[in-house]
Amino acid sequence: MALNVKLIRLITGEELITEVIHQDEKQVVIKNPIRVVLMPNQSRDPKAAPTIGFAPWAEFADTDKIELDKSHVLYIVTPIQEFVNQYNTIHGGIVAPSSKLILPS
Repeated sequence: MALNVKLIRLITGEELITEVIHQDEKQVVIKNPIRVVLMPNQSRDPKAAPTIGFAPWAEFADTDKIELDKSHVLYIVTPIQEFVNQYNTIHGGIVAPSSKLILPS
């Protein structure tokens, strides 16, 4: 299970959901990064919200750990639980249960 999953926004505009292994004042070391992608909604409703998807990032790297220069990072925040669950599903981690409890009637 990924323990320190964060959402990182780069100066390029890319947003990554990734596990942060280490960070200091000069660099951030990340593991198994995934790019967050906004896709236009295919609905004919012009008010429909865009769909959010995930795509590989640095997919041709021969390592799962990448060092980012901190000067290329705009922010690092904790993502919403749905993103963490999806990240853990992709990388074989444990998915937290929904906060909604369904009881038989």
